[in-house]
Amino acid sequence: MIFDGKIDLDVPVNKAWDFLIDINKFSACLPGIEEVKQIDDKTFEGALGAAVGPISGKFTFRATIVESQPPDQMVVRTEGTDSVTKSTVNADMTVDLRELTDNKTQMDYKADIKIRGRLAILGDMVLRATATLILQEFTRRLHKELGDQAGV
Repeated sequence: MIFDGKIDLDVPVNKAWDFLIDINKFSACLPGIEEVKQIDDKTFEGALGAAVGPISGKFTFRATIVESQPPDQMVVRTEGTDSVTKSTVNADMTVDLRELTDNKTQMDYKADIKIRGRLAILGDMVLRATATLILQEFTRRLHKELGDQAGV
């Protein structure tokens, strides 16, 4: 599944970048995050509680920044396993920040997500609906955390 989109932020590009690389601030915007731990400057581990259709569980994950071009682009690879179904999730995500004006930044994102196991059986429609809700809540929290009134 491919997810892509844009989020407009009312902050300078450097402030948006600093927020994205601060795992504690960034993870506060992720719905369902239960824990996150920084392993080194490019690697993070954590757990995310999530419900997909009739199945709910806890995903343990490891995320690694595989490419970084501050403050313009970041490529992150995430691998996780669901504790209930043992389904695996692999995601490659690219985030591009583009300065629109001194205090406006456009964040473009593209995620290629592959799910294997029982969760994959639920089908594209259920998984896409769940991901859309998570992205909407992430965007709302991101605007709030950045003090950005555009999306509130």
